[in-house]
Amino acid sequence: MAARERCMTNFKRLATPRYGKVPSDAAAVLVPVCNVGEKPSILYTVRATNLRTNNGEVSFPGGPIPQNESPIQTAVRETFQEIGLRPDKIDVWGHGPPLPGRNNKIMITPVVGSIDTLAPEDLNINVGEVAEVFTVPIELLCEPKNQYYTQFSNGFVLPVFVVEEYKIWGITAFITHAFLNSVLTNDVYKNEWTKKKIVIDNQ
Repeated sequence: MAARERCMTNFKRLATPRYGKVPSDAAAVLVPVCNVGEKPSILYTVRATNLRTNNGEVSFPGGPIPQNESPIQTAVRETFQEIGLRPDKIDVWGHGPPLPGRNNKIMITPVVGSIDTLAPEDLNINVGEVAEVFTVPIELLCEPKNQYYTQFSNGFVLPVFVVEEYKIWGITAFITHAFLNSVLTNDVYKNEWTKKKIVIDNQ
């Protein structure tokens, strides 16, 4: 419990990257922390290729926030709609500050939630929205060989994680970094972006 409280205290103090005017549109995503084979892991989705935006990219489950919902309600509901993970399986820790999404078109609130033990039968993937669900052990995200960064044409720099065939980049990578930086000590998670190999994004 103490680690959880320390994590969320740090996460809520997250320095929000800013550029340009703050967009009015809002969304929320869930950062699903789970145990897979007794290894603490983070769950990600691969967006379906038929989607109009960010298709085929790695992301967290989530979506736009309606006027009648909180970021937590949206993140939990969208997670159920996208991958079938029931709300009663998710222990919500809280959320961080809104962060600017790609091209600064939307503000995204990251919600942290834990799943005690994730089993295949807990998931029911909506193939219209999600092409794949996968998990990455946190220990792999902490390995320097899997850490990179990308610099955009406007000079904006964000971390990147490359684990096996999966490239985690953009706001998803930044939220991943922020969570790891909040929950782990500096001797466990070290990520010095400027000393890493650049992964150029051509999109």
